[in-house]
Amino acid sequence: MASQRRSGKSSTPLDERQRKLMEQQEKLLQRMEQLNRVIEEAPRIAAERARAQRDELLTDRSTRRHHRLNSTTLADSRFDQFAGSAPSRARRRPLKAEKRQTRLIFFGLLFVLSLLVVWLLSVWHWQWPG
Repeated sequence: MASQRRSGKSSTPLDERQRKLMEQQEKLLQRMEQLNRVIEEAPRIAAERARAQRDELLTDRSTRRHHRLNSTTLADSRFDQFAGSAPSRARRRPLKAEKRQTRLIFFGLLFVLSLLVVWLLSVWHWQWPG
């Protein structure tokens, strides 16, 4: 009853501090309840995600081309690798033979160009003596 009489009066710093602590305690309890609910719901959410992923894989498989005569043998999936998605632009590394061939072509063309320049210089030199 003494606290009720004091509430009519201006609150003391001790009462104000106690009120703030009670508010903080309520907030912490609410946060703790919220986190407990999240912890309880986590396995259910994980199961739903796994089920959705499994359903997506099943529907993805069903939309692919069916094997001839719908037989139980496995379909040849060598060419179905990128059937559902856009082809990626992954660069393949050139083989050693391709590198060697490219290098030979480059040096061959360089040699022909140098012969052409030497011939042109010799022809022009004879036309303009001096």
